[in-house]
Amino acid sequence: MSTTTKVAHIDQKSANKPPFLTVGQLTPEVLKAWEQSCNQFFLHRKTKDEDKVRKVAWGMQDPLIQDWYLNNQDRLDKLAFKEKMLVSTQGQHPFSKWAIDVQSQNTLLCGTVSHLTDIYLLYYLESHMNADLAANYYTEGISEKDLHEWIEKVCLLDERRLCYLACFDTTLCADRTHSNADKKTVVGNNTSRLVEQSTSNTTSTNSGKTFTRLPTLSDTEHQLLRDNNGCFKC
Repeated sequence: MSTTTKVAHIDQKSANKPPFLTVGQLTPEVLKAWEQSCNQFFLHRKTKDEDKVRKVAWGMQDPLIQDWYLNNQDRLDKLAFKEKMLVSTQGQHPFSKWAIDVQSQNTLLCGTVSHLTDIYLLYYLESHMNADLAANYYTEGISEKDLHEWIEKVCLLDERRLCYLACFDTTLCADRTHSNADKKTVVGNNTSRLVEQSTSNTTSTNSGKTFTRLPTLSDTEHQLLRDNNGCFKC
């Protein structure tokens, strides 16, 4: 199963229209382009500082980011747009690696209103994890509230998910190999049968003929052939 993830991009009809951040992997380049498009929109519409966040936040189309914004809308709308915000989703990355990246980004936000406490960081990771992992997570019913212990339990759950994906890919690859081998065997067997059938038919046809030996010509018959320039070979 492929783990390739499409990179998000910016969709903006014109400079005076709010930009849209499409669903996909968020890279530093994409986030920078998003910031520049937003600032261009603010400039053309002469948007007030207190209105900037709510004017563009609805343009983030990823359902997980929308959910995060809605759950924190009152707090986020009060932020100045230049304040850095934590925006990241797990996608197909291992949860352990992604959780470390999110914690590192949150550390850089220390001293700002966007910095998340441990409990809010837990909520953030919970609402932005991989969809398949989230389904297993809610089924498992993990209720740990200590951030580090919670991360350890979710990491174990995600390792099971990744192991299943690896086994699925291996099984799928093996099935394809066996399928191709079976097709070659069938073709080979059919070819052998055709050759055997053709050989059998030829043999049967030849064996079905009766060879009759002609009697020796008499003296009169020899003379008749000589008089008429006949052939003695046939």
